[in-house]
Amino acid sequence: MTTRWGILATGNIAHKLARAVVASDTSELVAVGSRTQAAADAFGKQYGLSRAASHGTYDALLEDPNVDVVYVSTPHPMHAEWTIKALEAGKAVLCEKPMGVNHPEVMAMVETAAFHGRFLMEAFMYRTHPQTAKAIELIRDGAIGEVRQMNMSFGFASPFNPQGRLHANELAGGGIMDVGCYPVSMARLVAGEEPDALVGFGQLSPTGVDAWACALLNFPSGAIARLSTAVQLSLDNAVEVFGSAGSIRIATPWMGSRPDGRWSFELSRGGKRERIAGKTKPLYVHEVDTVTEALEDGALESPYMDWEDSLGNARTLDLWRREAGVRFDFEKPERRTVPVHGRPLAVRRKAIPKSEVAGVGKPVSRLVMGCDNQPDILHASVMWDNYFEYGGNTFDTAHIYGGGRMEQLLGTWMANRGIRDDVVVIGKGAHTPANFPDRVGPQLDVTLDRLGTDHIDLYFLHRDNPDVPVGEWIDVLNAERSAGRIRAFGGSNWSLSRVQAANAYAVAEGLTPFAAVSNNFSLARMVDPVWKGCVAASDAEWRTWLEAEQMALFPWSSQARGFFTNRFDAIRAASRSDVEARYGNQPSDAELVRCWFADDNFERRARAVELASERGVEPINVALAYVLSQPFPCFPLVGPRVLAETRSSLAGVGLTLTEDERRWLNLETNSS
Repeated sequence: MTTRWGILATGNIAHKLARAVVASDTSELVAVGSRTQAAADAFGKQYGLSRAASHGTYDALLEDPNVDVVYVSTPHPMHAEWTIKALEAGKAVLCEKPMGVNHPEVMAMVETAAFHGRFLMEAFMYRTHPQTAKAIELIRDGAIGEVRQMNMSFGFASPFNPQGRLHANELAGGGIMDVGCYPVSMARLVAGEEPDALVGFGQLSPTGVDAWACALLNFPSGAIARLSTAVQLSLDNAVEVFGSAGSIRIATPWMGSRPDGRWSFELSRGGKRERIAGKTKPLYVHEVDTVTEALEDGALESPYMDWEDSLGNARTLDLWRREAGVRFDFEKPERRTVPVHGRPLAVRRKAIPKSEVAGVGKPVSRLVMGCDNQPDILHASVMWDNYFEYGGNTFDTAHIYGGGRMEQLLGTWMANRGIRDDVVVIGKGAHTPANFPDRVGPQLDVTLDRLGTDHIDLYFLHRDNPDVPVGEWIDVLNAERSAGRIRAFGGSNWSLSRVQAANAYAVAEGLTPFAAVSNNFSLARMVDPVWKGCVAASDAEWRTWLEAEQMALFPWSSQARGFFTNRFDAIRAASRSDVEARYGNQPSDAELVRCWFADDNFERRARAVELASERGVEPINVALAYVLSQPFPCFPLVGPRVLAETRSSLAGVGLTLTEDERRWLNLETNSS
């Protein structure tokens, strides 16, 4: 197989890759794309390309049918946009490091590769070199014992130029992003795990990027890594790994071989020093050939730098930058006006169906995005853009989530995208201990201000207060509806008797009743309330009433908070007697045991696993399909924290269950 390469952008690193493609026995350089025709022509002429293969725009390169793989070598802030566009154009992609400016960008790139089934690799060329492979082999084989400490650096001195790529804030300059990503990558590779703590420092230049910086990483195994980087300071650019029984020192870890192809590093063990050496082809040729090998194998990822590795590296770089005080102006909330692919937000995949809910006035997506776990606007934007492009338009938040931070993030995102009229906003208020009718209005004032809107499409009382007559709740909600501040309303965590009483009062008084309920509902029975005051609507009485009334249900914990995922197996493997001791410091695991572990739920899970195997899906997809297949309007809330979890939920949307299967899963029959 001969892989046909197109190079996108024509900077210095593009020439290194072009020379490697020409030198490779597995590849051929067939096209180049630049921002100007003159630059493309000059680059193409240097490597023997015709003018027809020298494209004056990046888009033209992506449209070239002769190109199999695109090497994205733009400045850092353009990596995500053009990698995504190349993947969507059906090309495999080798993206120059760092893959994205931040973890959310890398998530979006990886998700696009997964969706389109295309190869994607981050271009850490040293990862593909035999020297790196040999060093890691020795470490894994215990040549230096247990890894205890690492010293790694990559830095150089360059003249300060506020407009230059290395120093400009708008180009994501600075040492951490340009070359600090190498020691971060190597430390994680050597440790074989992700760091659980990072302390970082940096000296910032007048442009706000790091001129030089250091970081200390701690790993769960006990290993510690000391990392250094710079763009205004020359460093030794070496790797040292110290173990309980020896050490390894690589003098040239990043560039690998000398010009003659020879490489070597020092191994010290048993009081003796050894020289590990070899000879191989040029560094970048290894990288080029690695891509061809993966494509020949039909792989979407490279074993030298897979997607989880790139995601982990991006997370660590984000932490280092945050610790060092490096923030790029284009990452500020007001600058995040378009998705990372650079195009206006629009529905592109149409995977999530919609239904009507009385009073809302616009279609409501059957899968609702929970807005309660987004750390910042960068992460939130990528998550919500992706959901919207799948056809999702309904967002669930509450006055108390994140102390109000979640409402602010959702409001910023809606304003940045200009899509308030296209989405359904679910808001909640009057949570314990403030669950009194006179708190609804003041809280709603704050919520609307945070969201930057004049109304909530569907408003839920977040908790019930049984000491308050239902009529008082109905009166205040109708007053807010009449004022135009809410369109429809209901109760979250209300008992069936209280919902029935509230609606009876509304009918008797000629007022608008509850349009929906938001209680827990899932295939797994909630054994113990997740939080005090939580109410489930999963029993037969609730289901019968919801079906008869055709009342809309917006269930939270619709997938039982991980009960149907692989986490269940690890937790249940522990004996019942010591599970609390082993997981006492992990509330989410303890919560899973407390709230969902019961014999009837174990049987439901076993049936979900069986049906999932028959259908070729995951058990969690079956659990979601169960909720969606109820004989009443059901709009499950999901809370994905990464894009892969959103994709997993979508598999449940596309899974149809028969009535017999639904009843069998819920233990109502013995056969499906």
